[in-house]
Amino acid sequence: MRTLFRAAAAACVLACSITGADAATFEMRRAINVAQWFTWPRFEAPPATGILWPPYKETPRPPSEAELSVLRRAGFDTIRLPVDPAPFIVFEGDRLEGVYQRFHAAIRRIRSAGLKVVVDLHPNSRHPTWGERAMIAPDSPAFAALKRVAETMARRLAAYSPQEVALELMNEPRLKCKGEDQQRWQRMAGELVAQARRGNPQLTLIVTGACISTAEGLMAMDARAFGDDNLIFTFHYYAPFTFTHQGAQFVPWPDKYLDEVPWPAGARPIEQPLQRLVARMESVRNLDEAARSKALLGARVNLERFYASGAGPETIAATFAAVRGWAERNGVAAKDVFIGEFGVWRQHNGLPGARAEDRARWIADVRKAAEAEGFSWAYFNYDGPFALIRDDQDRRPDPLLLQSLGLPGR
Repeated sequence: MRTLFRAAAAACVLACSITGADAATFEMRRAINVAQWFTWPRFEAPPATGILWPPYKETPRPPSEAELSVLRRAGFDTIRLPVDPAPFIVFEGDRLEGVYQRFHAAIRRIRSAGLKVVVDLHPNSRHPTWGERAMIAPDSPAFAALKRVAETMARRLAAYSPQEVALELMNEPRLKCKGEDQQRWQRMAGELVAQARRGNPQLTLIVTGACISTAEGLMAMDARAFGDDNLIFTFHYYAPFTFTHQGAQFVPWPDKYLDEVPWPAGARPIEQPLQRLVARMESVRNLDEAARSKALLGARVNLERFYASGAGPETIAATFAAVRGWAERNGVAAKDVFIGEFGVWRQHNGLPGARAEDRARWIADVRKAAEAEGFSWAYFNYDGPFALIRDDQDRRPDPLLLQSLGLPGR
């Protein structure tokens, strides 16, 4: 009898570990970010730190139900909906209810198109009081407010089936993924999970690592420490930045001046993007001569490093294999690993960026590597410089990108 009991107990431990790894209620495969809907509320002019009423504007406009239905027919199953938590912190009473009414109307629109929703708490980079940098201090009023929003948001999301909606607790925490910073984020993430779980015991929660949600940040996390089976773990993938963010005007480093950098590295002679870089620097008017020379040198050094790296599909596959190894060691099922963002800055409006064919190759390489490992993914983004759609006037999905994402595009 003891032998039978020990055998049954061992089988139970194995079965429980398998069930635990597969326990996330919410499942998705192919998602897309719609990042303009709730991420840019209208801030008061400095030195004021509040938010204007009404908080949201319609430019760029959110996708209509018809446009969302196009995405569903194309093969997407989920919308990742980044939401700046600041309006949910600042407003009270009727105005807070007004913010939630708009939020729920968006979810209903997405659900009416047959798409699931990942609500992503996405602190804004521009707000000094309630922005992303304020919220990474564990004892700050901003982080305490974020935890309250996570609990309230989770409670209000009980209006939907847990198979339809999930809650991502914070986007791209700007902490290092080593040493004290990593220990701090592990504790903070645990607090967010615990508080959101108080609001909704059934809701699937999505957790990211530090280092701005990189793969390295995720692999520094102890997934078992949360003691919660209904979790999905996420990271973002934009490597190498010299390729994916070439021409991106918002970045502070000199890759913003690069143009037509190829994928894979070395697919075209380096002289071609170097010529584009020199021509671009000659057209920049907001730099003095010293700053221009410094930017040119920095961009050239980064370009040469990119070529020397030999980056290609195997580079992506190696990173994703490492993430899979982390998941196996932490008892996380592959289906519960989610690449929440990946994309490439495109050439548009006469500005530098990646060629369409290079962009499509990189996107296809990421998508194929993710699916080979069994990970779900969310392309970034529906519109804007990383857009899936052709442009703001022709809002049909770009067929080349749909092909690179392995979608039928009906």
